[in-house]
Amino acid sequence: MSEDHHVSAEEVTDDVDHALGHSWFFDPQTIRVQVTDGTVRLTGTVRSDRERRMAAAAAWAVVGVTDVKNELTVVKA
Repeated sequence: MSEDHHVSAEEVTDDVDHALGHSWFFDPQTIRVQVTDGTVRLTGTVRSDRERRMAAAAAWAVVGVTDVKNELTVVKA
């Protein structure tokens, strides 16, 4: 991809949702994704600190992401 290619917020949101949906580490239905100017905001719940870190890592791996605000709450079952 050329450096002048702009990735839209919708594309980034779809790609982050896709990345989260393919993880075995957590339930992606409990995580909400919002994207503004390349910044991904993750909200919702996960079951452990590890799941919280894995969700952020999945978001960071998406092309077009410039920052991740991890606001996920750990709810231990």
